[in-house]
Amino acid sequence: MRRFVLAFAVLPALFWACEPEIIDEGKDEPEEPEIVQIDPVALSFAERGRYQITASYQEESGEWLLTTTGTDPYLYTNALEADLKLEHRMLSFEYLCSSGIDDLQVFYGNAITEQRSRHFGTIAPTVGETWKSFSCNIALDRVSFDWGYKGEKLRLDFGSVSNLTIRIKNLRLRSMTESEYALYEEELKKVEGKNYEAARIEEYVGGSYPCSVTSVTIGESEVTVKGTTDGGKNYSLADIAPWDNLTEMSSFTIKTDIKGSSFTLGLPRRQARGSIPSYDRLLSRFVVVNDKNQICSHARYADEVYAESNPAAVSPKSKKGLGGFVRNNNISDLDDLGITSVTVNIVLNSFINTEQRGNYNIAYDFGGITYYMDSGNVSYMDKVLQECYKRGIVVSAIILNRQSDTNSAATPLMKHPENDGGNYSMPNLTKPASVNVYAAVLDFLAKRYSSSSYGRIHHWIMHNEVDFQKEWTNMGDQPEWRYMDAYVKSMRLCHNIAHKYDPNASVLISLTHSWARREGQYASLNLLEDLCGFSAAEGDFLWGVAYHPYPQSLAKPEFWKDDSSATYSADSPFCTFKNLEVVSDWMMDRAHYYKGSQKRILFLSENGTNSPSYSESDLAKQAAGAAWAWKKVAALPGIDACQWHNWQDNRGEGGLRIGLRRFPDDSEDPNGRKPSWYVWQAAGTASESSVFDKYLPVIGLSSWQEIFGR
Repeated sequence: MRRFVLAFAVLPALFWACEPEIIDEGKDEPEEPEIVQIDPVALSFAERGRYQITASYQEESGEWLLTTTGTDPYLYTNALEADLKLEHRMLSFEYLCSSGIDDLQVFYGNAITEQRSRHFGTIAPTVGETWKSFSCNIALDRVSFDWGYKGEKLRLDFGSVSNLTIRIKNLRLRSMTESEYALYEEELKKVEGKNYEAARIEEYVGGSYPCSVTSVTIGESEVTVKGTTDGGKNYSLADIAPWDNLTEMSSFTIKTDIKGSSFTLGLPRRQARGSIPSYDRLLSRFVVVNDKNQICSHARYADEVYAESNPAAVSPKSKKGLGGFVRNNNISDLDDLGITSVTVNIVLNSFINTEQRGNYNIAYDFGGITYYMDSGNVSYMDKVLQECYKRGIVVSAIILNRQSDTNSAATPLMKHPENDGGNYSMPNLTKPASVNVYAAVLDFLAKRYSSSSYGRIHHWIMHNEVDFQKEWTNMGDQPEWRYMDAYVKSMRLCHNIAHKYDPNASVLISLTHSWARREGQYASLNLLEDLCGFSAAEGDFLWGVAYHPYPQSLAKPEFWKDDSSATYSADSPFCTFKNLEVVSDWMMDRAHYYKGSQKRILFLSENGTNSPSYSESDLAKQAAGAAWAWKKVAALPGIDACQWHNWQDNRGEGGLRIGLRRFPDDSEDPNGRKPSWYVWQAAGTASESSVFDKYLPVIGLSSWQEIFGR
């Protein structure tokens, strides 16, 4: 197992600007350290590397005049002429901009990647000719990104608004003021706390203990927990709720005494707990502790769950699927393309409210609390899933939690308290009321969509691209193990609820194409290893993988020649359509099987190749990529299905054209079928060769066998 390196271990050298104070004998308390002030380092903008922005320097006034010419404007500073001093912790400038700037993103060069950047938020508008100051604390980033040496640069991205005029002067790196240092110390304490907690979580997961919880069975009204001890005295079985942080607990109030070296304990399944009148221990895990409140075993979640219904297990009839299924005028594509699996998006906030108002009028009780489901969204989802059910199509629901304002009063409850932006939030499992509302909406969905009455959800994709969490499952800046601890809690909660109504349901981790390299916050391979560690420690469960093997650059369709970092080694930086063998081999390794005996599900749940335009050449490249993808998917045993994304081109995807159909508002052929549509139709049929083979010259191949790396 990889070992966690304490990120803060190198911090003190940068954080403290003075020598430790010598304390005189008899002095009661040390004085506050003096904040050392040193000369700032002036920065200027480089002439090269400007994008969608113009910049001119006014020598007399010392001002830079910037004008944005597009919606992604950025420019670089000139390289540092010498290494920065430890005290250079603030990036600051004065500015005039009457409309303000919607975001400042700073990239720490010289390797420019998203994971080496930070968003510093909005810059307020100025009034008239009154200059304002703006400062960014970059101390933590200098450590995290090991930045600040001679020859290195910054890239500054000035928001997303075109035709914006910004005047800047005194751009520099400087020391902190006393007030800035005080705020910084508070932030440092938070960061240190997170890292210490992450280290304790990793130590717990990989640790060994004298006792063991060997099984947890959730019956209709009782929970049965079995385990062993080393025969010592004063052991208890503690009940750990989702909002409890096991490694941080100093006392355990809900516990039952253990007698002997082996034990079987029967506990009531439901009881009042916190603000929940009837808490369901289905959501708990159980751990052995001693009378000193020390953890003496790994905690264990439910191994078996009493099933109120037991629908038959269903597997896709073929590997051909479609991503982002919705009801539209192209429903016949399900039949024409031969689709056997789909994904559907479910935004939880759109379904549940804590208040009855508007369409939130379907009362639903969970844990002794009444919530209200949106009848309009429920009715729509019924229709979507019935279209799939009558065709025998396997459905995977992508569970999303919008963090921004919605019409639901449940949103602030479900938003993680450390969320700092992004499209969606990690669910808030830090307090009872938040856990119960999250569990309630999952229970409603799992119960309703477990039979033929309304359609069926077969599997649950937990959130979106969790390795790129700042955009898609935001929990703020987090060390990996602390983030995964929260994510696994969400997976386990959904898994146990889903198994009340369908014992065959899997929960899937959603990952980008960044295999062993961090493109977002974490590397996909690392998160999979972490998940295996949690499963080994706390009892295995039915989880699988929802992988997104887009090309390295989503805009470039010729992955067969452009994806230079997609190799055939097990630790390839990327895993794309080019080298799908990598993720397939990982899934086929028996060390990664469920309980060592059952291969886990691997769906390629979001992926496609782009047609940069609708020219004949670009459309042929996209179609060739689709043919390559299918040939690999069909041949690789670790892959269970590929859901092509998108069904049709979407204006909201930054100019990408990754659909099987054109834009609905395309001027030449609105919603028209692209060549890739016909490739996907032919895949797995008698006409596959006649349709596919004409794309061999596009890739430069004489045979499809040449696409396999080994």
